[in-house]
Amino acid sequence: MKLALAIAVNDKAKPAPAAATLRSALRVATQPVHMRLHSHPGLAAVQNGTIDRASYRALLSRLHGFHTAFETAGEIEPERSRWLAADLRALGLTEQAIADLPRCPFIPRLDTSHRRLGALYVAEGSTLGGRELAKRLDGLLGAGNVTGRAFFSGRAVDTGKAWRAFLVRLEMPTDDDAASADVISAAQETFAAFEEWLVDWNIATDVQE
Repeated sequence: MKLALAIAVNDKAKPAPAAATLRSALRVATQPVHMRLHSHPGLAAVQNGTIDRASYRALLSRLHGFHTAFETAGEIEPERSRWLAADLRALGLTEQAIADLPRCPFIPRLDTSHRRLGALYVAEGSTLGGRELAKRLDGLLGAGNVTGRAFFSGRAVDTGKAWRAFLVRLEMPTDDDAASADVISAAQETFAAFEEWLVDWNIATDVQE
């Protein structure tokens, strides 16, 4: 948790150019951690099409631990945890093994609508970007085989539509600077928690099938 707070504070401390919209302010404020995650070894291996089965299972196990805790904290529909559970079952994990996976203990505070909106910016953005990663799994899962890539496939053809609907919520006019600051802080803190949780992603390789 201390690392996540340090990351969030460090990213907040970096000066950012003035942004005309909340969306552009979020993009600028979260760019440092977003770029760092591109270099995460598990996610990079998916991007490069080089991830093996054990590492893929470990990565999905870690992602499941984050999203299950995230959805609970924010009272958010458990879409992503369901997608991840389906993928893990396809990779051989039992329901009990999935239920026993560790969960992220340092999800940021999501107790207001503005903070939930900021956190959802992270989740919805990752779902949008996941479509490209899903294509890179052909070497592992087989071309044309959709089983095992539900999380990265997201809402499939409806992913873009869902992102645009989210942007409508995000771009609703507001003159409340404090509310906008809450949205941005929650996004940064969610990214920081996610980044810290993924540090030990490969320890999930020991999960029993």
